[in-house]
Amino acid sequence: MKTFIKIFTILIATLIFSNIISAKGFEMEEEAYIDDIPFNTEIIAAEALYAQAVSVEFFMEEEEYIDDIPFNTHSLAKVELSNQALAQEFNIEDETYIDDIPFNTYVIFQQYFINPCSTYAENY
Repeated sequence: MKTFIKIFTILIATLIFSNIISAKGFEMEEEAYIDDIPFNTEIIAAEALYAQAVSVEFFMEEEEYIDDIPFNTHSLAKVELSNQALAQEFNIEDETYIDDIPFNTYVIFQQYFINPCSTYAENY
């Protein structure tokens, strides 16, 4: 009976103590931040997880080719992209004429393309 009374007393004391702590809202004091780690642990953990994920070999099973599209999508896409490019309107400003070529291009054209045997001095 003495053991029962001791256990019962300890149990009652524990319940009372826990009620007192919860009633007062037991909170720990806020500690000051100490920057004593000279590296960023979040970055190190991310790098370690990345290295672990990259080291795992990943194999996909080869899928069978299914020819269920009765037309060539590549050709259709090429035609559609071409139509979209042609539908765009480009506004290019007119450039002013600059007479910066000091020779007669027609004479040079005649010399090299029409009569390649003649010299530039003869035609100029």
